[in-house]
Amino acid sequence: MNFFDNLFFIQSIDETEDGFTARLLCNPSHPVYKAHFPGNPITPGVCVMQMASTLFGKKLNQKVWLKAAKSVKFLSAIIPAEGKEVKFGFSRIVESEKEIKAQVLVSDDSVTFAKMSLTFSNVLV
Repeated sequence: MNFFDNLFFIQSIDETEDGFTARLLCNPSHPVYKAHFPGNPITPGVCVMQMASTLFGKKLNQKVWLKAAKSVKFLSAIIPAEGKEVKFGFSRIVESEKEIKAQVLVSDDSVTFAKMSLTFSNVLV
């Protein structure tokens, strides 16, 4: 069992003109929220990055690993108890032999939670 199992539930993954969008719901009863932070749980930044990796792998139908994060800006907290659908927009996807780069915008209908420039690997080094 992976620690990130059941942290979120994928609602949909849809193609866009320049990539794809994945929508999910966070699981407010996941153990991570008991520690981060008790009484006012928010989704840890590292979990947001892991969500992006998991969603990217699901879309590609293969296991991927986060290789590098060139730019990561957390702009607002994802509060799981609010029950809002969170959207991960993947764009400017560039694939080479050993890695795949993507811009990721994490938001809901009114708030931008994070902007990330991530590099994934589908090859174990």
